[in-house]
Amino acid sequence: MSNSTHFHGSRFAALLRNICAGTALLLAQQLQPALAQEYPQKTIKWIVPYAAGGASDILARILSEQIGAELKQQIIIENRPGAGGTIGTAALAKAPADGYTLATADNSTLFNNWHLFSNLSYKQQDFDYVATTAYLPLLLVVNVDTPVKNYQEWLEWIRKSPEKVSYASPGIGSPHHIAMETLSDRESIQMVHVPYRGDAAAIVDIVGGQIQTALIGVANARPYQDDPRVRFLAVTGSKRLSSMPDVPTFEELGLKNFQGSAEQGIIMPAGVPKNVVDIWNREIAKALEIPAVRERLETLGMYPVISSPDEFKSYVNDRAKQAGEIIKKSGITIN
Repeated sequence: MSNSTHFHGSRFAALLRNICAGTALLLAQQLQPALAQEYPQKTIKWIVPYAAGGASDILARILSEQIGAELKQQIIIENRPGAGGTIGTAALAKAPADGYTLATADNSTLFNNWHLFSNLSYKQQDFDYVATTAYLPLLLVVNVDTPVKNYQEWLEWIRKSPEKVSYASPGIGSPHHIAMETLSDRESIQMVHVPYRGDAAAIVDIVGGQIQTALIGVANARPYQDDPRVRFLAVTGSKRLSSMPDVPTFEELGLKNFQGSAEQGIIMPAGVPKNVVDIWNREIAKALEIPAVRERLETLGMYPVISSPDEFKSYVNDRAKQAGEIIKKSGITIN
């Protein structure tokens, strides 16, 4: 009797375990969509590692307005400028990986700073790469008094006077600086770098003739497109700007695969639940596909780019390697 009881008891216990396991699996499958729908339950913080009013800040505010309305939750923009974006990025690395803190990341954060700074408090592996948002083309600009009217003449002019031509950038290690060094390396030319405090100051001095040339962001260059004191010779990116149809791309001019644009995306602390990353990737894509949003961004010189998290991460890895090579070759350092 005791043996029979033990046998049947064991079978019952095994059956009960199977039932419980199956029930748990079923509940987990049912709860997963519910958990995704429950996010977000509180205010979200969006770190912009640059000052208010710049391109990164404007893009974040445009997108957060759309996404906040869609998620029915407040999104607060927190500007944490300084040290080439490293202060705001370090703050993100310390935030909980719960999906309630994210940050704007541009070329500096994504590609360049890993090679420019020797004492970063965070690593590339500390972040989840959520989505791309936009690329910001750069225009090659010269003062009208320079003896050039097109890109080929620009190259010949510099080659005739190596290291006598000066170019401006918004600062050491900025996307514009790295782009011009990449261009110089590709075309085997040499110029003197003069760092400024932003694009706006640089274009003013080009117009005034204090400095000769630069790669300038579209938003800051556009007000001068009809100014007779400057010429626009070429633009980065895959296509001509609709607002400047006469300015050719570098690709058209024979410089293939020159990735000289400023680029932006969204990152979160590593370990954020996948469903939350997917929600943000989807909502960013939806916002960027709204015609009014696209038009507003393009007016500001920003062109939407949509990608999956995996595509974004793969692109970052490739570009970080390229950036490391040109930064090392050019001898650019910040500390």
